[in-house]
Amino acid sequence: MTYSSTIVTETNFAIQAKNPETIVVSAVGAVGTGKSSLLNAIAGAHLFATGSSTATTHTVQGEVRPWAFLPGKRYAHLIDTPGLCDSAGQDRHIIAEMVRYFKSLANGVSAFLLVFNINDIRLDGYTQSMLRLFEALLGRHFWDFVVIVFTHVDEENVDALEEHMDAVVDPADGFIAEIRRIHNLPARTFVPSVIFTSTQNVRMSSYAQKHLKEIYNAVVLCETRNSHHRFTCNWFRRIMAIPSEDERSVFITNSIKDAWTSMTSSVCSTQ
Repeated sequence: MTYSSTIVTETNFAIQAKNPETIVVSAVGAVGTGKSSLLNAIAGAHLFATGSSTATTHTVQGEVRPWAFLPGKRYAHLIDTPGLCDSAGQDRHIIAEMVRYFKSLANGVSAFLLVFNINDIRLDGYTQSMLRLFEALLGRHFWDFVVIVFTHVDEENVDALEEHMDAVVDPADGFIAEIRRIHNLPARTFVPSVIFTSTQNVRMSSYAQKHLKEIYNAVVLCETRNSHHRFTCNWFRRIMAIPSEDERSVFITNSIKDAWTSMTSSVCSTQ
């Protein structure tokens, strides 16, 4: 029996999705930061829809591809997510989508790529609300799996952005220091990798490819720091154990409400 190359390829992707050696990364962040473009660059292919300033990603989507421009072609399970904290009703829908998708993961998440646009490095109310909701629902252990990525650091404008980049890493007043302050994260333990990246003309640009390798190395370092344990969330499992769709919807709604009133929930662990 013979198979078309498409069938063979898709079958291989399905096999790699269950392979414990496959890296699993989920891009999270506000609308318009470049999450989808970043994942497309990592894959070396246009897999995720991209837009300009409006929300393009409305559902959780995952694709398995080799991490582009790396020797050895290690596979990556790339997960694109919509931004949270747009509205209570929309948040409930997005979280339901996250539950649906993440329950299919066999080996947990290697790292969350927390994506920001270097041209807008403010921790505004929208972004703070999104991060607080992630922490409240997923637990403080979420921060152990974060790699921070700043997009739009393109080769032709890197000199003009040096001041912004310095502001990110300033140990006293910088962007990372502000995240530590807001979320009460110890400086000695919350030391995330910070990558400044371009997603322009990736196939032809050694500059852009260098950044993709830096992100890969940061994800591997994240795995090492966590003793090769991956992030998995018991909260998702609790939802899936509820037999009724209506009861699940109520549980998710109440979880979101509780998250705003109590930020002390810690329902996640490593596997």
